Amino acid sequence: MYVLRTGMDGNVVHPHPGVVPGGIPGVVHGMAVHGAGPDGEHAPHGPRRRYQNRPKPPSNLERLPLDEAAKREMESLPLKTPVSVLQELLARRGTVPKYELVQIEGMIHEPTFRYRVTVADLVDVITAMGTGRSKKEAKHSAAKALLDKLTGAAPADQSTNGNVPETGTVVSSFEDKLMGNPVGWLQELCMSRFWPPPSYHAENDDNVNRRLPHERQFTIVCTLLKRREVGTGKSKKLAKRQAAYKMWQALQDNPPESFQPEEEVTPLNNKDFNFVQFLQEIASEQSFEVTYVDIEEKSMIGRCQCLVQLSTLPVAVCYGSGLTSKDAQSSAAQNALEYLKIMTKK
Repeated sequence: MYVLRTGMDGNVVHPHPGVVPGGIPGVVHGMAVHGAGPDGEHAPHGPRRRYQNRPKPPSNLERLPLDEAAKREMESLPLKTPVSVLQELLARRGTVPKYELVQIEGMIHEPTFRYRVTVADLVDVITAMGTGRSKKEAKHSAAKALLDKLTGAAPADQSTNGNVPETGTVVSSFEDKLMGNPVGWLQELCMSRFWPPPSYHAENDDNVNRRLPHERQFTIVCTLLKRREVGTGKSKKLAKRQAAYKMWQALQDNPPESFQPEEEVTPLNNKDFNFVQFLQEIASEQSFEVTYVDIEEKSMIGRCQCLVQLSTLPVAVCYGSGLTSKDAQSSAAQNALEYLKIMTKK
């Protein structure tokens, strides 16, 4: 218990100067106590706590230029999404990116979304575009493209030959803007010309599986006779559509003769040529049936007779004759090939 007494000057004197009840240092002067009281509160004119309201020092990334900070942030991409990296980078500078849905392209069941990301609160307005099979994928693509702009890195899908325009998108160098089925168009065009169907094969890329899902690119090669076209896309289906469209467009712009191999000569006037086998090969490639019908009665000059039917559109029937039934079938096949040759000419 503390007992206060009054001194000669009328001031209250504490038995232990500099200490107030509760063991907290203070100075007693009159009836006012300067300093901290027993309840931990400051007196009206007491000194503030040493660490109260001290500002936090800025992080190192805030002090760096924007491009250098972006490069540092890009190191965390394998663990973070491009949207998260861009958001954190700009939040340290008091701004946020703005995403805007620009366009929806492609087929109804396979839409392609296009997003634009804008940063307008910095010194210069920076924008980038991105596309994807979903809105989330398109946003990641746009964010990655903007980060590439900030760091000065080329988008992952740009080819080294410089033929691909710089659009800021990392999804696909060929955007699927085609309405329709270019694969079917090319198939029908080949059938109308009685050409072998086009073949498609994927080119191996060891780095495809190492890339992030929104950065992967697939390459499909379309081969028709002696011509070769390459398509790339976010998926194998998109790459195939591009390759087919390029081949179909080349057929529209060039004469059919330019597609034929130089060494290819059909010897329809060579009697030793196997016309039956050759006709069957064409039928297999063009997906129509060949049916031979042997006629029991011989011709006026005693030769065997045969009819061959082609299940084309329209259906074609050709006649042949020979010393034997086999010769008659060969003659009918030869005439059928001549018919196909005439019908495929422009």
